Amino acid sequence: MDVRVPSDSERAAVADRLLRPAYRAAEAVDPAFNDLDESVVADEDCSRWLDDDGRTMFAAYDPEPVGVVTGGVSSSPELYARGDSCYVDGLYVVPERRREGVAGELLDRMKAWGRERGCEYARLSVHVDNHAAMAFYEAHGFEPKFRSLRRRL
Repeated sequence: MDVRVPSDSERAAVADRLLRPAYRAAEAVDPAFNDLDESVVADEDCSRWLDDDGRTMFAAYDPEPVGVVTGGVSSSPELYARGDSCYVDGLYVVPERRREGVAGELLDRMKAWGRERGCEYARLSVHVDNHAAMAFYEAHGFEPKFRSLRRRL
């Protein structure tokens, strides 16, 4: 398996095979909060990650795209004596390739990317009902530290 940044010619395949299904899966888990803007979904071209120096995307190929991880770097407030964080804002593997190590390879590549940029921590959020994801991330050394709460205004 090859885990790398998609080339410009691969952007459409990554958006079609990985990003759009990931958006639909997130919407299905929490439709009220993840109500998709269909025009934005239709225009997805990977640019929000690949055309921003502070963000990135890695796709796993075998040989077609089978998984994707997205994220970036965020600075810690000056108040804290800690370094920057690498955040994961999305991780998706096509259903037929789950539980084969694809997600672990993608997560490892994102953490390495963060270390290459001087990040001290990696962080992410998981939906409260996604028990499989929580178990996966905890098995990869992540610890729950906060609960994120929200409500419609």
